[in-house]
Amino acid sequence: MPLASAAARSPSPRRAPHGADLRPTPPFARVEICQALEDARLPWTTLAHETSASPYQSFAFARIWFATIGAARRATPLIVVARDESGRPVALLPLARTARGPLRLAVFLGGKDSNFNLGLFRTPSAWSPADLARLFAEAGARANPRVDAFLLMNQPLRWRATANPLAGDKPQPSPSFAYASALPGDFSVWLDARASKEAKKKMRKKRSRLEATAPLVHSRAAGAQEIDRALAAFHAERRARTEALGAPDPYSSAAAQEFLARLARDGALELHVLAHGERVIAVFGALPGAERLSGLFIGHDGDPEIARSSPGEIMVHAVVADAIARGFAEFDLGVGEARYKDEACEIVEPLFDSAFAVTLKGRLAAWVFLAARRAKRSIKRSPRLKAVQARLRRLGGRSGA
Repeated sequence: MPLASAAARSPSPRRAPHGADLRPTPPFARVEICQALEDARLPWTTLAHETSASPYQSFAFARIWFATIGAARRATPLIVVARDESGRPVALLPLARTARGPLRLAVFLGGKDSNFNLGLFRTPSAWSPADLARLFAEAGARANPRVDAFLLMNQPLRWRATANPLAGDKPQPSPSFAYASALPGDFSVWLDARASKEAKKKMRKKRSRLEATAPLVHSRAAGAQEIDRALAAFHAERRARTEALGAPDPYSSAAAQEFLARLARDGALELHVLAHGERVIAVFGALPGAERLSGLFIGHDGDPEIARSSPGEIMVHAVVADAIARGFAEFDLGVGEARYKDEACEIVEPLFDSAFAVTLKGRLAAWVFLAARRAKRSIKRSPRLKAVQARLRRLGGRSGA
């Protein structure tokens, strides 16, 4: 038999008793589906303390997202919990149920508001592709109503030092990368690695230009009044900028604005403020994790007199200096290409997409999803196609589409 012959060729053979099963023990014994978020709280918090995951997989983030943006989109919890023979949770997939026409789908919760999507696996290396296929098949069948497919995007190949078991052997790259930076113990060391003497001289000149008319102060919003002030400035800046570009504002809805406000009041979102006298000229939102500070958004004053002094750059440097002072080991600026990310981050983090079909129509949905993600990646890597896409978006924005 193949297993027996393979064992015989092993450099350090270990004979099993006659009739013993030489197959490895499966990493899970049973699967349960939590369709109410509170039902998943105990296994979720247990695994969160024992596994490696980003701030986007925190229970607080999930609770607030489902109560605001998720509710507006009619997304409901579908939390997959795998347990071993003793009943101990060994994996948790933080998912949301959605529907597209006749299709019943499961996706990572958070949508575009989650830069990094991960499952919580107690022992990631124990999961084979066959184990994962069985996990999704059982989860899809146990869900009520049944799930046709799991469509999973923007997953990091690794989170910190831990390999992502969902990556498999040949993961499909996501359309965009994420950008991160390892933080040394001293801000000057971090800055010296990114800026020449001439560049730092220009930065000081820009800062001095602002300080000549009013004090320039970086702070983290504390208390409801400061949080409301920071978010009001951010939303006003974002609205003005997207209108000028003819692009949609992802935070224009009441649900999205409540999402940010509740995250900040809960302490799950930091709001960094750069004030020029009494005027807020930049706001940076970040989610603090165990050792990484993850940037969610940045906005800065578009007034030409302010913008010429690069308030966004000043803000990013202030956030990094603050993160280093508080002992964070890493910092990221999320997913998507931008020049300021290239300047601040030396680490490009590859992401991947995957899909697991449960039903026949789910196979079609999975194929379309992965094909669409490949097409988006191709557009992002073609200057000509990107220009066409940008033009169509501007035309759509002007027409109200």
